[in-house]
Amino acid sequence: MDELASFEKWLTRTEDKLDGGKIKRPGSIVDACQALSKARDLRAEFDKREEPLLTAQELIGDDPEIKALSSKCERIKKLTEFYLSKVEALCVLWASGQVNADMQAIEKALKASGSKITMTNEDLKACVTEIQAVLVV
Repeated sequence: MDELASFEKWLTRTEDKLDGGKIKRPGSIVDACQALSKARDLRAEFDKREEPLLTAQELIGDDPEIKALSSKCERIKKLTEFYLSKVEALCVLWASGQVNADMQAIEKALKASGSKITMTNEDLKACVTEIQAVLVV
């Protein structure tokens, strides 16, 4: 159970760090790429850190505390994935010079980059608007 308490603290810290998935203005394209690398590392860290929760779900089953922690984990995992997609989009658009392009050109640039961004059209539009607000001063 100590592992679960540690995992819950890590989830809370991670959620605070992600600040709702908002992206911050990087100083340069290099800083943006470093942020992308950190976001990928964070996603990979989830797989390792959630193992005690998965074990507890198997052993204990239908426990309210386990369900609550599992729900929190899924919420923050989705936020992490969404943040990763946003930072990846920021890097691709900045590197390709497509920050102020129309949506069709932006989608083409993302596909051409081999990006694995998984967003709905609506989310992508919101993401691009956020990126433009961050990068265009």
